[in-house]
Amino acid sequence: MPKATRTRRLALSSYVAFVTALMLAVIAANHTIANSSVVIGLLAISLPALAALLYVDTLNWEGLEPARDMIRWIVGAVGVGLSGSGFLLMLWNFSRVAVFLVALQFGVWYLLIAGAFYLSEREE
Repeated sequence: MPKATRTRRLALSSYVAFVTALMLAVIAANHTIANSSVVIGLLAISLPALAALLYVDTLNWEGLEPARDMIRWIVGAVGVGLSGSGFLLMLWNFSRVAVFLVALQFGVWYLLIAGAFYLSEREE
């Protein structure tokens, strides 16, 4: 198994563990967090999609690479989108400024990664 695949699986497994721990923490603090049922729902719905993303990486897709990439992107968008929404909603209950800073950080990271990808493609 290539190192990039192992690294991706490890990162995704760690993210699934983080989402699960966050969901359990919100369940434990149910009455102290506003909108806790919505946060729990978003995190709970994202877990099967994240597990499916791990499963998609383990299958042998010989000759079906475009289908694998499409399924990986769709399942990943659902899983990360719902869990990210749950995380941001949970943060929103404690600090509005933190949510804006996290959203700003996502934008900066996206621009940095897109710029690095553009420069690497330009050199080839």
